[in-house]
Amino acid sequence: WSLIQYSFYSLLRVTAAYFLSLVFTFTYGYWAAKSKRAEPILISILDILQSIPVLGFMPGLVLALIHLFPNTNIGLEIAAIVMIFTGEGWNMVFSFYSSIKGVPQELRDMSGVFRLNRWDTLKKVEIPFAMHGLLWNSMLSMAGGWFFLMVIESFSLGDHDFRLPGIGSYMAVAYERQDGHAVLMGIVVMVFMIFAVDRLFWAPFVAWSERYRYGRPKHA
Repeated sequence: WSLIQYSFYSLLRVTAAYFLSLVFTFTYGYWAAKSKRAEPILISILDILQSIPVLGFMPGLVLALIHLFPNTNIGLEIAAIVMIFTGEGWNMVFSFYSSIKGVPQELRDMSGVFRLNRWDTLKKVEIPFAMHGLLWNSMLSMAGGWFFLMVIESFSLGDHDFRLPGIGSYMAVAYERQDGHAVLMGIVVMVFMIFAVDRLFWAPFVAWSERYRYGRPKHA
């Protein structure tokens, strides 16, 4: 029962990090695609950030947030979500940025014919055009978030050992105790949870996004 509860906590963290990545994607990616002056700077910064390993953000971020929230786990929770975000966000931003830059000219001409303003163009043309690729990259990004859970939910800095309740910390403790049965149960639950999220969440959205895929056959 504890493993199921811990899995739910991990799912909440990965989901929160995904929505944080989504907000960052729409703001940063759109800004980079639309501002010719800021574009080279923003893309260069993004290249640098994505080259930094997830663990490279850990020490300073954790210590700063623990200092802000010394008596609760809120700082650790925020740090975990932000670190998962650093494994998800960059790929999504590049996908959205590339899609906005790649909107066909005929669609832009159509926006002009219907006199769509910038907001309507984003909502009715650019986001639908980017949706299919963004969803596929979202799936890959969230998979990266699951990969880092064991390190993010259970880690040491100096003499301090930090633990958050989650499937990652469960697996870390099971590995430390060399409890093969617990490790196997953790793997089974994680695989089941990832499969359930894929079937219940991603699969319907990917199927829905097919209607917006540019150039799809008319009979599709």
